[in-house]
Amino acid sequence: MTRTVLALVAAISIVAKAREASAQTIARGVDGVRDGVVLMTFAARPGVCGNSNGSIWTRDTWRGTGSMDYSRACENGPVRVSLGRADGVTISVRVFVGGAWHANSSETDLGVVPPAEAARYMIAVARTIGGRSGSDAVSAAALADAPDVGPDLVTLVRDGKAPLDARKQALYWAGQTTIPTRDLAQLYEGLDAFSLREHFVFVISQRRDDVAVDRLIDVARHDADMEIRKRAMYWLGQTNDPRATKFLRDLVTR
Repeated sequence: MTRTVLALVAAISIVAKAREASAQTIARGVDGVRDGVVLMTFAARPGVCGNSNGSIWTRDTWRGTGSMDYSRACENGPVRVSLGRADGVTISVRVFVGGAWHANSSETDLGVVPPAEAARYMIAVARTIGGRSGSDAVSAAALADAPDVGPDLVTLVRDGKAPLDARKQALYWAGQTTIPTRDLAQLYEGLDAFSLREHFVFVISQRRDDVAVDRLIDVARHDADMEIRKRAMYWLGQTNDPRATKFLRDLVTR
């Protein structure tokens, strides 16, 4: 092995260890608070907007399917996360965009943390907490100015042991990443819960390409639940795709 290759391997190892140490630093900071609130701040990806009071929207998304509201001023970050702790366990998560923390005596502010490590940490939190908090944890990861978190979101969607709300939110955000539609479409096969399959139909419908239409037709034909099939038909009707039109016409004229 040449010196150049050895140097490259060493450099990669140093970067990997630095990232791991940074993620562990976030975990240590949070775990060090038994009862109270832990605050952290990190950079938001481009296009993320907020008003600092809880409203969050996007000027665009990774695939350009988001909404833009010109009537609202956009604070492009930072992302701010509040973690509620009780008996050494995280029991609540809230996410905000814009503004700044002003910690009081019962709050511990970790300050500005690296967004990539924050995203990984929030995905891990999402696996352990349900309800809105699980959804907020996933959103915090997706809003971070970090490398593509698509694979992590897909893994969370497929995790049958993770809370349902977190999996649904991960499914939504996975649809906004650069994950190929073919890979997104394959997620359907592992979705047993009605609410996940229902949400999947909406998420895949936003892609508007041939693979998405094919999957919607497949769902409309074969899903075990009539309500899911009906929703797939609805979204097919919004595509204006000739194959979708033919499929729906054939259903009516049988």
